[in-house]
Formats: sequence, structure tokens, C-alpha cells
Amino acid sequence: MFPQDVCLDGELWVGYDQYNTLASIIRKTAPQEEAYEMWKEVKFNVFDAPMHSGTYIERHSFASESISNCGPNICMIPIICCTGFTHLHATLDQIKSKKGEGLMLYHPTAKYTPGRTNIILKV
Repeated sequence: MFPQDVCLDGELWVGYDQYNTLASIIRKTAPQEEAYEMWKEVKFNVFDAPMHSGTYIERHSFASESISNCGPNICMIPIICCTGFTHLHATLDQIKSKKGEGLMLYHPTAKYTPGRTNIILKV
């Protein structure tokens, strides 16, 4: 069961380089059984809990606890602590090799700030 009274930030996902597949599933109007089969492949990948007042690390932990009993289609994006430029580039190369979009870099002690901010960097 999805947690009530918890605001989570994330994205729908069916796999690397599968945006068109996801868009097709979202747009399709199909009989209930067929739609259910298509939506079984979709995951909600959670990466933040913006209404929580803590730091990014605290919000991530709160979000993870909130979805712990939700089943396999609601997943927490793991935190990988970057140890430097070499580590960053190696991790980015892994993502790119799978045709992923990139990485989001969060300042671990930052409070949530709506909109574009310098505490989150997409690479």
C-alpha cells in the first residue's frame, strides 16, 4: 500500500532507454486486464521526500522507510557517495553505457528547495 500523507518525489521508469515504451503505456487506453499487464512493468523510482524538513540524507531515509512495505514497483533510488572526479566519471560512464540519462548530484546536508537550485546538479 502506498503511504498516505507522505509526499514523495520520483519518476516512472520501465528501464534504461525505454522512454518511448513508458510514454506508450501512459497514453494507452486499454481494457482493464490489458492495462494492468502493461502497468506491471512500470516502477515508481523515489528519490526525495520534499515535505520532510530534514537534510537530503534524512529525507532519503524517511522516504525509504515510508515505502518499505509497498512492494516491488515502488523503489528507492540508492545514494552513492561520490569520492571524487574519478569516481564520478566512472559512475557516469556506467550509466551512459546502459543508455541512461545521467546522474543527479545532491548536497547531502541541504534542505529541500523548490525549483532550480545550486544544491542539485544534473550531470
